Amino acid sequence: MTAAQLFDLNADKKTLFIFGGSQGSEALNKCTKGMINYLNDIQLLWQTGKSNIDKYEQFETDSVRVVPFIDDMKSAYALSDLSFSRAGALTIAELTSCGLPSILVPLPSAAADHQTHNGQSMVDAGAAELIPEAELDSKKTSEKIVSLMNDENALNKMTSKSKQLGKPNAVNVIVDQIMEKVIA
Repeated sequence: MTAAQLFDLNADKKTLFIFGGSQGSEALNKCTKGMINYLNDIQLLWQTGKSNIDKYEQFETDSVRVVPFIDDMKSAYALSDLSFSRAGALTIAELTSCGLPSILVPLPSAAADHQTHNGQSMVDAGAAELIPEAELDSKKTSEKIVSLMNDENALNKMTSKSKQLGKPNAVNVIVDQIMEKVIA
């Protein structure tokens, strides 16, 4: 089964993947709710979080898939052309491993503001754009998304930069280094 079939979306349409981590993000959800009417030619794969699904499932259409949680993140990333997400360490590791361009909204209450630092490293590398949560605006954010989705060159550059940051073999490298120390 393809990723498009799994999520019942069109493989030939541009896809925005919205997620705020496993719990979801009310800030991202509210912004997405306001963006739906501006993103006409873009389909959405929107993970709301289990506690938020009741508020947002009414927005599901043929081109908007609203789900509480995604077990198969690999398929979600494979289907997507751009992500709109938080900037936690695991999210960044997954995005870069897949080479997915991103618009990142750091969690403002994250310890030592680490999500802003994570996101800024992606921006500095050319793999993402960053929007502070306090500056989220549905119309402006949707304009940024549409602009990126319509600029294949920009998306390709961001994809390449994201892949360059990715460390898909990190676990193997760490295990090999541990084994070298244990055996030595």
